[in-house]
Amino acid sequence: MEGPQDWWRQGEALVARRSQDSKEFSRGLALLRRAADAGWLEAEVTLGNVYAQVPLLPDADRQAVAHYRRAAAQGHPMAQDRLADLHMIGRGVPQDDTEALQWCRRTAEQAFPLAQCNLAYLLAEGIGADADDRAATDWYLRAAAQGEPRAYFNLGLRYRHGFGTAANRPQAWAWMALAAHAAYPGAEAELRNLEAELDPAPLAEARSLAQRIADNLAALRQKLERSPEVQASASAYRRVVEEHFATLDIASFSVDARRRGQGSGPSRHVPGERRVIAEAPRTFTMDEFLSRAECAHLLWLASPNLKGAETARDRGEQTAFNGSAAVLRGPLCDPVVRNLERRIAAGFRLPASHVEPLSVLRYQGGHSYAPHVDYFRADRLADNERMGDAAGQRVASFLVYLHAPAAGGETHYLEIDRKVAGRDRMALCHFNCDDTGTPDASTLHTGTPVINGEKWLARTTLREHGFY
Repeated sequence: MEGPQDWWRQGEALVARRSQDSKEFSRGLALLRRAADAGWLEAEVTLGNVYAQVPLLPDADRQAVAHYRRAAAQGHPMAQDRLADLHMIGRGVPQDDTEALQWCRRTAEQAFPLAQCNLAYLLAEGIGADADDRAATDWYLRAAAQGEPRAYFNLGLRYRHGFGTAANRPQAWAWMALAAHAAYPGAEAELRNLEAELDPAPLAEARSLAQRIADNLAALRQKLERSPEVQASASAYRRVVEEHFATLDIASFSVDARRRGQGSGPSRHVPGERRVIAEAPRTFTMDEFLSRAECAHLLWLASPNLKGAETARDRGEQTAFNGSAAVLRGPLCDPVVRNLERRIAAGFRLPASHVEPLSVLRYQGGHSYAPHVDYFRADRLADNERMGDAAGQRVASFLVYLHAPAAGGETHYLEIDRKVAGRDRMALCHFNCDDTGTPDASTLHTGTPVINGEKWLARTTLREHGFY
């Protein structure tokens, strides 16, 4: 006999496989509603996801918020996470960073390490509350106690530079070594830099400390295997994790900031000044647009989601590109991505609601992007309008180098014969239209073939109207 779980599974499969205007999709929605009405919590979350990701459905934003709220009221972590996201961008609810921070905090307090890292990021950047590096370090330590590689990497940077704790290079090396062992992007390079700064004795101390932290995590996992009932309660689980981590007996690793030394300065990232490359087309760069931690995080998000470029975006947009790509949408839109959207929009003096979803592109040897313009031609604009896309023209384009190749891979503006070589974390931006809003044909550009190494970009375009 079928029940709510069966309806949920069948409904989820139907809405995932079929287009929104099909009978199968409608049947899937009906099954999901039936399961949710019968009290199946996961069906509420799936309905929230469907309405959030298919904005052309009737009353989509309000429906997404309603379903997420019902699940979040019962403590569902994904629903809480998605409500934080909707409040951060102001979709279906008023834009409210304070509310976003509180929803993120609820999930972090349930001891989910990714949420703990997100909360740490919000606190460090001063989003939803005054910037607080000491509290940010607290939450990264809580996530690190559970073996989260993103926390290891961030703690490596924080202990190196004294963000929210006293600077300590051997301790920074230990955290970064753990991040490198987990293959976290950028950790190997940071580790080499730290190693060059350490004499043999402090380096030996750092190696020993990294092993102690790894042993502590292994012992925690054994303890949890022996007592699986602990994980049935978020508060009990969090208490066990934090008490076990405290057995390292290292004051500077305490999740109570009062036991750690004072930090040396704020960690909130400020990008470099814009530098004009050309007046026609209007083109500029910004060095260090991303922090090292933000850059590594985008690589970490994108890497497991890469697909051949011909399938990575809708309607064949990337057929001119022969590498691989990932689109950061849905659950991949976390506070880091949302804050970067704001930063990108500010560079063009537009609201963040005008930014299309970020894509991460990976170019390996020989990969290139054929000559193209990013603005929509008249037929594509008309097609967009018929499909319900009211955001209008792509008025500007943005990319930032997550990893620059050793040779090749320049962006070549063909009409002015100007090549721009990238550097790690450098943004390259241009306006697709002139001051009158007319598409600018001089923006024709290409990504030249990568000759040596790999090229990783995060890219997006900005529209003349908002999406929400």
